[in-house]
Amino acid sequence: MTNREVMKIAIDRYKDMQLIVAIEELSELQKELTKALRNINNNKTINLENLVEEIADVEIMIEQIKMIFRIDDLEVKNVIQRKVNRLLNKLEESNNE
Repeated sequence: MTNREVMKIAIDRYKDMQLIVAIEELSELQKELTKALRNINNNKTINLENLVEEIADVEIMIEQIKMIFRIDDLEVKNVIQRKVNRLLNKLEESNNE
């Protein structure tokens, strides 16, 4: 069974609860990032394993969000490219100041 098939079953079974799970996973990633930043500022080791786990959970939930709302991957990629280009422009402008 593919990852997408498993996610479809989860969406069908749990319906809108998957959106709540997505919010929870985003919160857990936020918590791990906060811990990482605190550890950086205190010259401590960052727990990369936990950070990777939470990133994976969020990526899984993002895929399910796209499935639930029928958001096309290409549409998201196009928006990402536009936003990265805008970031590049800002970086180039700040170099010229």
